[in-house]
Amino acid sequence: MLPLRIASLLGGLAQSLGGAAAALLARDLGGSDAVAGLPQAVLVVGSAVAALGMSALSRRYGRPRALAAGLAVATGGSVVVVFAGDLLGLLAGTLLLGAGTAAVMLGRYAAADSAPEGARARAMATVLVATTVGAVAGPNLLVPADALGRALGLPGLGGAYVVAALCFAIAAGLLLRLPARPPAVEPDPRGAVPGGTAVRGLAVLALANLVMVGVMTMAPVHLHHLGAGLGAIGLVVSLHVAGMFAPAPLSGRLTDRWGAVPTTALAGAMLVVSALLAAVGAGAPLVLGVALVLLGVGWNLGLVAGSTLLTAGVPAAERPRREGWGEVAMGVAAGGGGAASGAVMSGGGYGLLASAGAAVAALVVAAAWQARVSGCRNAARPAPAPSPPRPRGPSAAPWSPARRGAGG
Repeated sequence: MLPLRIASLLGGLAQSLGGAAAALLARDLGGSDAVAGLPQAVLVVGSAVAALGMSALSRRYGRPRALAAGLAVATGGSVVVVFAGDLLGLLAGTLLLGAGTAAVMLGRYAAADSAPEGARARAMATVLVATTVGAVAGPNLLVPADALGRALGLPGLGGAYVVAALCFAIAAGLLLRLPARPPAVEPDPRGAVPGGTAVRGLAVLALANLVMVGVMTMAPVHLHHLGAGLGAIGLVVSLHVAGMFAPAPLSGRLTDRWGAVPTTALAGAMLVVSALLAAVGAGAPLVLGVALVLLGVGWNLGLVAGSTLLTAGVPAAERPRREGWGEVAMGVAAGGGGAASGAVMSGGGYGLLASAGAAVAALVVAAAWQARVSGCRNAARPAPAPSPPRPRGPSAAPWSPARRGAGG
């Protein structure tokens, strides 16, 4: 699965680089902070639509082909943004870039396809770790990418999308080298979960993404208002992205060992604490940076736990459909958060925006508590293997002619 890991790395780089540039470019083209959140909103809408399309393609042509198609669409979107001269062009290209975001996020399920039920969370984590490397590097390339764009005679920050286009295209080529369909792994019937658990998985994915996108979308603009330069903004975004993906091995281990519901509760608590810290430290870049790292960690815990709840005990042929709806739930929630974040910040400041995020994050904790009360604490936790048969003593041995002769 080396091609999948490299493709995830390149996709993560392109995704984070474009995301860091989008809010700044929208503000410059639109002339107002109120429109800075629109690219993120359009991005997640495009991601949600593309996720459903890729889920359908996965069932027919295999997951690698479907993900490669999404990355190819994102390559075209990056080219559109490069030549966009106004806000409308930026938003049109960003809509296509949503397919790349969906492909990068759905890649975690590709790693889990061949894993047994009890190890699926850790399998997802391997791809998330690979995504981390590129996602952390991406925002730090804002300055050299901007210089590249100016050298090519492109508008400001256009170079970021040139790099994104190259990365998306290479990633698509790598995925086309993978087998169309992975070896089938039959689900463990002991890991089957009730339908309500899948609903909770959708809720966890949506709420965690709403909080993360809502609080993070306007962070680059807020840092710019505090006097931070592109280099400092890129560093903060990189640290946040590291928090989003680097803890994936720990999140996977906790989910496989504790169960998805307790891990969900931990995710909600982390999101609440980080959002409150961002609200309190909105005027201090250092405190805000720490809060955004913790925000990423909470999001990662929610992503792994929610994904596990969503697909636990589901036959392999049915998983792409649920996974697609999971991305839709994330996209719809994040789209609302991204669109509203600019207006909320313009009206009440970044502190109000972060406080609203804390209130929404509390719903994740409430969902975990409700699941525990309803008896689903171990719903997505692998069942223990059956005990081996106990050896029989002479008195318990099955009847046989030899025993009859020996006993008279």
